[in-house]
Amino acid sequence: LRRQRQMCIRDSYMLLGQYRESLKYYKKYVERLEASGDIDLRNMQRVGYVYWQNGYKEEAEYYFNKQLEYCYRVIELGRYGQNFNAFYDLAGIYAFRGERDKAIENLKKFNQRKWMDFFMARLIKQDPLFNSIRNDPEFLEIVRDIERKYQSEHERVRKWLEENNML
Repeated sequence: LRRQRQMCIRDSYMLLGQYRESLKYYKKYVERLEASGDIDLRNMQRVGYVYWQNGYKEEAEYYFNKQLEYCYRVIELGRYGQNFNAFYDLAGIYAFRGERDKAIENLKKFNQRKWMDFFMARLIKQDPLFNSIRNDPEFLEIVRDIERKYQSEHERVRKWLEENNML
């Protein structure tokens, strides 16, 4: 529970643009990972982004590159459930670095998921890593498609709950 709370705090500060505060929590996160020997490379692009926003470009590149390595490894191993999120994470890094075509290509792969959950439908609209392509027509179409998939899944679950007298 404590970890979840700290994750919410660090991500909230990041999304609010309060990068100094966010960096404090991301540093603690990385220290905890290193101390425990845990490997959690699913958020290294966020660590990199916050370091970048605080002027630590070299550290930021280190974390971006760690995330890229992790994503490509997940895809190479064919880990189905993680594959789609790996494409999302790759797209975020490429968008942040100004590599629009690679960002869109990976978002299209991410969007091959048959359904989307609320978290992803919301995150893509707020994720600061996508600021460079936020108004790009292809990006906006992908966002609309993700929202449609979320709404469709939401409706399917609602109907199921009603049919089973759970609503």
